[in-house]
Amino acid sequence: MKIAMDVSIIEQCRTGTEEYVEGLIWGLSRLGTGVVGVGRRGQALLPDQPCLGLASRPKRPLWEKLWWENVSIIKTPQDVDLLHIPYMMYPPVALSIPTVVTVHDVIPYRLSAYHARWKERLYFGQIRKYLPHASQIVAISRATAQDIAELFPELTARVTVIPNGVHPDFFRPVPVEQMERLSSRYRPVRHPRLLYIGGYDPRKNVSTLLKACQQVFARHTGGELVLIGAETDLTIQHQIADLHLQERVVTTPYLTRQEVVALYQTADLFVFPSTYEGFGMPPAQALAMGVPVVAGSTPAVSEVVGDSGLLVPPQDVDAWVQTINKVLDTPALAQKMAARGRARAEDFNWETVARQYDRLYQRLVP
Repeated sequence: MKIAMDVSIIEQCRTGTEEYVEGLIWGLSRLGTGVVGVGRRGQALLPDQPCLGLASRPKRPLWEKLWWENVSIIKTPQDVDLLHIPYMMYPPVALSIPTVVTVHDVIPYRLSAYHARWKERLYFGQIRKYLPHASQIVAISRATAQDIAELFPELTARVTVIPNGVHPDFFRPVPVEQMERLSSRYRPVRHPRLLYIGGYDPRKNVSTLLKACQQVFARHTGGELVLIGAETDLTIQHQIADLHLQERVVTTPYLTRQEVVALYQTADLFVFPSTYEGFGMPPAQALAMGVPVVAGSTPAVSEVVGDSGLLVPPQDVDAWVQTINKVLDTPALAQKMAARGRARAEDFNWETVARQYDRLYQRLVP
């Protein structure tokens, strides 16, 4: 069986969806499942992966028609049995082969702030129209599957839940020398070190975390918070200054995977206050690294973390302060959380996840 995978989303700076595409291809290749990438830049960014040189989606009204026509040529020359679109976009309607679409979240439908512009409303309106043409829809968590069922009840029977995977690098720490070299690029480590990875848009709820850290660092006077994400939002910068946390908070843009692994290794606690996620990749990575996790008790993140971490109401500052201090003050608890986290993360090993996809493909291809 040969699978075509849309890799047009991959860019040099990898975020969650790009990591998902790369990880799934890696996992399938370990199982011996043939995958051919589809996308203009796929060959450059996945040099070890056979890629078909098709144009990425044009940024104009005709892109839908042009994309479908481009994708429709892959069946005959490449002998492809199935097309997997690994993120929510228009599934082609003219293909003679089964199509699988992965839905990572339904944020544009759940949170109105994310589809305020007319282009977004048009785009996601079209997805609502064409998503039923997919042969199968993969939700990356039970929470996302429930969201899909509420928004698209007619598609419920075609939804399969398969979790995201965590890259193998997060299961094997870097050597101490390399860790120290990578982490020292920013400033000497101060302990306890709290780590957050993610964006700064309102649903990420970093504001609540900063308020909590002001109180935590009054108790743990040597501590610091490291924020890894996109360019720091001005509102967050102003809040850091207003809370007098300039000497306690380190901000850095997205890093290479090895740099992120190194920073996980220096962390005493991973904190994730998001109010809505489709999965929660950073907490899953922290579990794999053996870093204790305190996260917001939202459905998807609770599903990922389970009983291996501690969950608190996302916007309850006092609960964050109490829970963070509890972990920092109780080394035995932190060690227990780390051990449970490593065990929990085995469910997110990419080979384990890829086997679930392979079984799904086998069901769809006669």
